Parts: sequence; structure tokens; C-alpha cells
Amino acid sequence: MNKIVKETAAYSEAEIAEIRERAKRVSETEGRTVTDVAKESGVPYQTFYAFINGTYNGNNARVAGDVVIWLESREEKKQAAMAVPRDVPFVKTPSAEAILNILMFAQVMPEIVVVAGGPGIGKTSSAEQYRSRNPNVWMVTMEPCSRSTYPMLSAIAEEMDVAEKVQTRLSRAIGRKVDGRGGLLIIDEAQHLDTMAIDQLRALYDKYQVGIALLGNQSVYSKLEGESRKDGFAQLFSRIGHRITQNKPRAQDVCLLLAEWGVTDKKELQFLKAIAAKPGGLRVLTKTMKLATMLAGGADEPRGLEHIKAAWGNLSSSSDASA
Repeated sequence: MNKIVKETAAYSEAEIAEIRERAKRVSETEGRTVTDVAKESGVPYQTFYAFINGTYNGNNARVAGDVVIWLESREEKKQAAMAVPRDVPFVKTPSAEAILNILMFAQVMPEIVVVAGGPGIGKTSSAEQYRSRNPNVWMVTMEPCSRSTYPMLSAIAEEMDVAEKVQTRLSRAIGRKVDGRGGLLIIDEAQHLDTMAIDQLRALYDKYQVGIALLGNQSVYSKLEGESRKDGFAQLFSRIGHRITQNKPRAQDVCLLLAEWGVTDKKELQFLKAIAAKPGGLRVLTKTMKLATMLAGGADEPRGLEHIKAAWGNLSSSSDASA
């Protein structure tokens, strides 16, 4: 990497020309627009464009300093990204298979289904896998700010490329999108939705026969169950055709994931299984393995228990990183 970072006043005309050409190559070799490259660099577009074309009438050395800092930073980020281990491929664990099956059930029947469980059992990754392998599947992740009906419908419309913005017409526009397509609408982090928003989903299901899958933490199903005792919500609760409730990953889930990571040492297996039993489950286990692999690679050593413990120590809130 050709580093020439220095005080801006010290840049020669030759060095400024080199920086200019390096910035040009980012756009030319990566097939990106100058607008996108300028935005990434943090230099205003007009200034960036004039600088790389040699027509900037201001302080070229100052702009060159800003550009070279960006260029060196992106090279360092590339090197860091190369050191990050790739995620293991999607593992069809028993929990994942159960989730895939319930999503298929929801789409084919169609039905409203609920997958309620602790973090790290594979809800989101299984839903993403299902969406990637089946047509007419839309997946939307809810946030606290989208808890009520209109923000929820707006998020769904965006996922479906529905252009309607008028609140009173939004539900019908979404309905026209899904009507007759045998589709499935997956709502992730559904615990953020209030009961009126969930009832709006029930209305979409009733009118347009689109499958609905509500994914979230354990409060999703308990909320529906509690509301079912109130007048007006019994019809919502009665629409739930199937549900999964699971607090932690299954033992076989953990074993299959560890096999994908190539873990065979008994002490490592024991330590990692203890991590998987903690809140976050398979998600935290994967983060630990990725970081442990990076630590081992940085030390040019084969990954071992010491790297796994160090990774867990960095990720956990425990000072001694005990599992």
C-alpha cells in the first residue's frame, strides 16, 4: 500500500497528481459513480469532481490531504475485511427445520403462524433462508417506532415496492399486491407491534388470503394469548393456525453448528456449549467463533481454546469470561 499521508502543505504537484489518479481508479475499477465515491470520501461532490479532473481552483493540497486519508482508510478496511472469517453456510438444524416447516405451512395453507422464542435460536436466519428459496415471500423487520398500524403498513409497502403513501389506501394497495399470489408475509421482531397493528395483519389475511408469520420473542404469543380474553380479539387469536415456542437452541442445533466450524476438541466443545446455553444462543456462539478465528489468524496460530476464551471475554460482560 503506497502511503503518502503527510501535512497538506508538504504535498508536491506530483503527489497530488498521484492521489488524483488513485481516486479516479476507485470509480473506474469498481464501476461506481463519482457521486457515490465522493459521498464515501466525505469530500463535497463539486469539490471532489473538480479535484479528480484537475479543474479545482481552490487549495488542491488541502483536498488531496482529505482524499488520501480516505484512500488509506478504505485500504485498511479492505485488509481488515479480508481477515474476517466468513459465516458458515446456513445450517439446517432441528430448530431451523421446524421454523422452515411452519413457514411453508403458513404459505401453503395459508395460515397465521407464530414463532416465539429466545434470541439466537435461528428465527431470522431461517426466515431469510426460506425467503431466498421461495417466490412471493416478503420479510419485514419491525422496530419500536413501527409499533402502530400505519408505520407497520408503510414498512410492508416499502418491502413490496408498493408506492401508495395515503394512509387510508395503504392496506388496499398492499392487498392488491398479495391478492392471488399464494404469498407469505413474514413479520420479524413482531413483539414491537401493538395489538391493533397485529389485528390489521389479521384483516389482510382474512381478505386476501396471504399467509402471515409473526416472529419474535416470547412476549409475542403471550400478548396474543392475553388479548384473546378481551372482547374483539378472540377472532385474532383463533386465526393462529400453528405456533412454535422455544426458549433456547436445542442441543443438536449446537452440535451441528460446531461441526460446521470444525470444532472437535472436547474442552472447546464443552466451553462453547456453555456459551450457546446463554442468552443469545447460536448468534453469540457464531460471533465468538468468528472472533476466535480472527485472533488465531492474527497470531498466525491454529485456533484453540485460548483464542475462544479470549473472544468470549471480549464479547461477554463478565470480567473473567467464565462460561
